[in-house]
Amino acid sequence: MKKSEVDKSKSEQTLAAQVASIMRMEREELLQTWQDLLGKEAPTLHIALLRQQLAWKVQEQALGGLSETAKKQLNRAKMSVIKRKKVSTPRSFELPHGTRLTRLFKDEIHEVIVTPEGYEYRGEIYKSLTKIAKAITGSQWSGPAFFGLRKRKKKWKEQ
Repeated sequence: MKKSEVDKSKSEQTLAAQVASIMRMEREELLQTWQDLLGKEAPTLHIALLRQQLAWKVQEQALGGLSETAKKQLNRAKMSVIKRKKVSTPRSFELPHGTRLTRLFKDEIHEVIVTPEGYEYRGEIYKSLTKIAKAITGSQWSGPAFFGLRKRKKKWKEQ
């Protein structure tokens, strides 16, 4: 692919078409496209990996890179591999705004909507699902577990 074709693919082709084009390229085209897009020599990789890396780079340029949260999670995973330790999962998580969580409890359906301010339940905003779970049950529950967002640990081994 020539420099002018790279410019054309950036401006006139859809992202999907650009990725499809990369997946059909031979090694020499991949190396030249890498040089044109990134301004440096391509690493010595198998052709399949070159294609994947270039497709990632094109998508990253068009759509943006990883979120800060994803970068932190990847770094934690990398460090655990280096240190040969188990990766810890973060305790917090984010649900997209507008997500509806429902739970049937004592023959009543309870619905929670995720908002930018927190969690809306019956017209009130709560800062955590755990507080909503306590309001519903009257006892201490993990909110994510109550609404089925976490798997419960088995208390005994099945036989």
